[in-house]
Amino acid sequence: MTLTTSFEAVEPRTTTVAKPALARRLLPFAAVGLALVVLVAAGIVAIKARMVPPEAVVEMEWPTDEQPTPKASGVEPAPNGRGLPLAPDQRLIDPLPIGLIPRIGDDGARPSTVYARPVTPISGPLAQAPRIAFLIAGAGIGHLVTVEAMLKLPPNTSFALSPYSADIERQAADLRSEGHELFLEMPVSEPGDLLGSAGPKALGNSLHTDVNRERLHWAMARFSGYLGISGNFSALLSERGSATSALTEISGRGLVLLDLDTEGGPIWVDQDLRSHAIDEALRRLEETARTKGRAIGVAGTTPLAINRIQNWIAGLAERGIRMVPVSALLRTDGVK
Repeated sequence: MTLTTSFEAVEPRTTTVAKPALARRLLPFAAVGLALVVLVAAGIVAIKARMVPPEAVVEMEWPTDEQPTPKASGVEPAPNGRGLPLAPDQRLIDPLPIGLIPRIGDDGARPSTVYARPVTPISGPLAQAPRIAFLIAGAGIGHLVTVEAMLKLPPNTSFALSPYSADIERQAADLRSEGHELFLEMPVSEPGDLLGSAGPKALGNSLHTDVNRERLHWAMARFSGYLGISGNFSALLSERGSATSALTEISGRGLVLLDLDTEGGPIWVDQDLRSHAIDEALRRLEETARTKGRAIGVAGTTPLAINRIQNWIAGLAERGIRMVPVSALLRTDGVK
């Protein structure tokens, strides 16, 4: 008799029958995981996009002779009621190959008076009060902080524009449209400076007189509407040097020369940029005005200094001191 077992008659079972069911159970988890991965990736991209800093120009190219030199402003000042007239005045133009530089007009008009901010006549206690003028030096290089100073400080504040400033004619026109009179700040190199830290157009006693004169003319042609030349002259130039000789031309062109380093001259208030040090320098400036009847303060274009000066100027009249433009405290015949 032959026996047949059920094992032999039935097809052998395997575990593959469970695979479809297991896959169906895992499918929702896989979908959720994939969605999480996508969301995380999208979040990383969004965060990186937010973390990208705004573009800023951090490099500055020195202007060169190859760059076009402005021939005239052509920029109308904003009609705000306090702006100074459009520059240049056609009487005061000397057209040289390098550009337009100032001169005394045939009628005797001088840039030092034509481009100066007029002093408003007043009566009362302030008419005979001590007078203070303020100059913002090195303006134009930092465009945004120059605009901040232009808008925060009163029109009687004077500005000295660096010839290395970009879009300098526009900046000059904007400043004059807000009523601020202008100086041209002439860079001067320190003796033995081999690195050219004052820029490629700085005056220096190591240069020939003709080279210094060419550099002076280059700077003078950069923009129009300034009443004088300012700079650190006595501290960096010898009295009989070639650069000093070139500067003698300034008076003959009807401009004033404002030496920022002469003894008993302007007082720098932001050599120490701590708030209390600036306030102390402003106090000394005020004391000088009360003692001598007049004083000129100078500061660079730093936001902290501008804010401290703004607050200090706001209370000058109450303290019995009148603020005037720098030109009001200088002689207009080319000599301080």
